[in-house]
Amino acid sequence: MDRLEIVQVTHTYPPYVGGLSHVTENLSKKLAKMGHEVTVVTLNVDGNLPRKEEVDGVKVKRFKGYAPFQAYFCPSLSTIKYLRRVKADVIHVHNIGALLVPATWWAIKDRLQNLTYVVSPHHHRAGSKWHTKLLWKPYKPIATKTIKAAHAVHAVSNHESKLIQKDFGVKPVMIPNGIAEDVLKCRWRKPSGKTVITYAGRLEKYKRVHKILEAAAMIKSVKSEITVRVIGQGSAEKQLLNLAKSLGIKIEHHKFLPRNEYLKLLSESTCFVNISKYEAFSIVTAEALSIGMPAVVAKPWGFHFVEAGSVKLVDGKSAREVAIAIEKAIKISSSSRRFGVNAFLSWDEAAKQIVTKIYGK
Repeated sequence: MDRLEIVQVTHTYPPYVGGLSHVTENLSKKLAKMGHEVTVVTLNVDGNLPRKEEVDGVKVKRFKGYAPFQAYFCPSLSTIKYLRRVKADVIHVHNIGALLVPATWWAIKDRLQNLTYVVSPHHHRAGSKWHTKLLWKPYKPIATKTIKAAHAVHAVSNHESKLIQKDFGVKPVMIPNGIAEDVLKCRWRKPSGKTVITYAGRLEKYKRVHKILEAAAMIKSVKSEITVRVIGQGSAEKQLLNLAKSLGIKIEHHKFLPRNEYLKLLSESTCFVNISKYEAFSIVTAEALSIGMPAVVAKPWGFHFVEAGSVKLVDGKSAREVAIAIEKAIKISSSSRRFGVNAFLSWDEAAKQIVTKIYGK
């Protein structure tokens, strides 16, 4: 395929930490490596990052943005002005939950015949906070119009694909997120003499990390001391530390870590647990399974991972149910790392498929 001018639009990008940052960074770098000209348009909510920089062949342009309650992610007028005039063969927007996405569609809608407009909704339905849930109903028609206007819609899992079809009436192209090369170099090293239950990600109420702590307190069959390792930050951080203290559970808390330190701690865990209610594709779950360790994950999004390793599925509402699943995961001793047709794509493979199956159409 000829060299494309590609603009990735995302409300968050490194050095901000999170799943969407990780996805858009890896996709952008691989597209640039393939020889395409890649520009990332993102928001600088805190105002403390460079307005322009180039990293690994990717041009990053940051604009002022607003994120009340760490949600909504509204672009500034300067963002809209830039998008109206930016030259591109492909404009690929990410995360329908951010107001940056419909704002981008509005900015470019008069030029859609001259470019390819792609939406990756990263959709997990409604919102994770009470006010975002409340506002989802009036916002949904706007989101639907934004998505239906796209030349192509990209889903990252079968679960998300079904949600997109049901909520927006659009059949997306399903291409899963990739796995970074540094993960593929790691191997699971199950700790001996101790049990370490690990969660990594945002510390928000909807992630249900408190259920992991409650479940750990119920586990009686493990003779060794149980440690719940939590890697992340968020509004629920203080409450979780207090809950662990009240339950008498040993908690090992780390803020967001440099990549190599995060992978080391992840690989030295007994099992990984993510019972968040809202996920389109859990990057950290994919990384844990790629390393070879067992995982306890929530339905229905967790069904996407059952062929990739030793996965225990739970509803996640009952701490007792989670405790039983963790006990089963703890007993697994051999590596469950798998490759082939059911394994995860590398980011090289994911980027190539996005170019050929989405941009190329």
